[in-house]
Amino acid sequence: MSHYRQALICLNGHCISYSIDDHPEHNAPFCSKCGAETIRVCPNCQTKIRGDYYVEGYTDFREFKPPAYCHNCGKPFPWTEKALTCAKELIYEDEQLTNQQKEDLINVLPDVIVETPRTNLAVIRIKKCLLIAGKYTAEGVRQFSIDFACELAKKQLGL
Repeated sequence: MSHYRQALICLNGHCISYSIDDHPEHNAPFCSKCGAETIRVCPNCQTKIRGDYYVEGYTDFREFKPPAYCHNCGKPFPWTEKALTCAKELIYEDEQLTNQQKEDLINVLPDVIVETPRTNLAVIRIKKCLLIAGKYTAEGVRQFSIDFACELAKKQLGL
């Protein structure tokens, strides 16, 4: 039988357990990496956060990455909201970008996180940003892409 296990993730996105059901000894109210509170359900709809996908008799050695959005209500998880907010604030601080360039870049950030029809546009705008933006903004947007971008965007950005 196969099913998703329940994950335990801190509010900053650190995975405490990708299978809290099978490993209750990993249960912790706070993250040992950053001290943030941990959650096991979506704060918006109370649906269990999907952990790894368990298939009986099969061992998966891939690293578990916490989901960006709730599979039930579609809302971003707290760590996704924090990352987007931080990236937006960083972009607003940049003095090299025009207000229109800032808005264009901010509007495509969610399309870098998950693959959508707008992901290619998002990648193009990020590439332009990396050429125009100040050093710190460019590095911040690059790091955001490394940490949160979907595989298609990472590949197109050469990350």
